[in-house]
Amino acid sequence: MSNRTARTQAFLLALTVSVLLTVSVLPVAAQLPPNQSAVIPVAVMDPLNRFVTGLEQENFTVLENGAPRPITNFSGLDSPISIAIISESPLPAAAKLSGPDDDLIQTASLSDGLRQLTASKNPRKAIILATAADTRSIPGGIQVIQADPKKLLDAVIEVRCQYLLRFQPSEPAARIEVIVNPPRGLPILKPVWKALF
Repeated sequence: MSNRTARTQAFLLALTVSVLLTVSVLPVAAQLPPNQSAVIPVAVMDPLNRFVTGLEQENFTVLENGAPRPITNFSGLDSPISIAIISESPLPAAAKLSGPDDDLIQTASLSDGLRQLTASKNPRKAIILATAADTRSIPGGIQVIQADPKKLLDAVIEVRCQYLLRFQPSEPAARIEVIVNPPRGLPILKPVWKALF
């Protein structure tokens, strides 16, 4: 192999690595609640946009204004979840969640969905809204997602594939970043989240 070919290959490899590394960090500017912990729901995708399962707390780093913050609580994809779907049209009959203890609640009424969610023993709770609703009555700790009625199943899958990272912010307004440190042998992964709650 010629010297020129070797240099070209080294340059392309360096360029590829730097491009992949920029994808692994996703900044978000958010207003965080003062003096209380914040939860970041994060879905992790591989380069082919498939959800990545099996990650542990040590695979995530939370940065607040560039400084690492300890993750005080972590919920993986295997923790049971209750999801209330508030919609006029139901999900297809074949739709179900993956865990044996998962609850999928379908109702047209936000108050009915909240009642059923609060009765659930699952630690992870989410509401997917496919209709207009006043969300001020939703207690903290319940993730709220607004979804297109035609894409309800996609929203359910994404919520079920989210890791929950809890940390204590040091200031109310901060730039939050989540970095995924992939296990050895996996490609660079990209975190994606919709909102803080």
